[in-house]
Amino acid sequence: MATFDSIFPTFLAKCGELHTLLLSVAYALFVTGIIVTVHHRFSHKIMLHLLTRITVLMSLLVYLPVWGNVVQNVLQDSIISGLGVDPAQIYDQFLTLLIIKRDPSMFSSWWNILSQLHNITTDLIVTSVLYLVGHFASLMMFWGYIFQKVILNMGYALSPLLIGFMAIPALKQIGSRYLLNRVGVLLWPLGWAVAALVTQGMLDFISDPTLEYIDPTSQLPTLQKTFGAAAIGFWIIFSTIAAP
Repeated sequence: MATFDSIFPTFLAKCGELHTLLLSVAYALFVTGIIVTVHHRFSHKIMLHLLTRITVLMSLLVYLPVWGNVVQNVLQDSIISGLGVDPAQIYDQFLTLLIIKRDPSMFSSWWNILSQLHNITTDLIVTSVLYLVGHFASLMMFWGYIFQKVILNMGYALSPLLIGFMAIPALKQIGSRYLLNRVGVLLWPLGWAVAALVTQGMLDFISDPTLEYIDPTSQLPTLQKTFGAAAIGFWIIFSTIAAP
């Protein structure tokens, strides 16, 4: 699959140029903030607080893009690889649950196998549906990460201006909201992780063979898997968009 750099080959470079251009504005805002604070009220305590704040803001000004990229990569790798959130693997999880939960004695003879052909056909259909839905949702999640990276890098490009606002008491709320919004965008993968927990619960339900044990000829297992697959398909697509 294509990467962000191949889709937007010059985007990061242009964001870096804008970031460098706005650094002088940030320094001017820092100086303005120091003058305004000292002119309004001066004391050793206020001066110490001001120097500490300027030091923190300078660190954010220099390292915010680096820290943000590290956090984004760690969350993306740990959520998708570590927790198995990638919806493209949803059909594999369904097949694994079927193997774990199915009673081997139900397939001990040809008669039992013939009696279960209907359920096996249903499992194949449900698996195919989950395969298609999962890959569609995985594509949506890929573009979700692309959109996330666009928002973050645009924010990093404008960060000197907005961090500079935090040096001026009257404007620091604007900068604070900016930082909170960056954190919120960085945590999008956690939204997908929470949605994946619900998906896993749905998979447990539709792969539960209890109804097959009660009456193998009943239509309840088929309805259970059919409606469950429809619910999972809707939930995966909905949550991929709504979770962030």
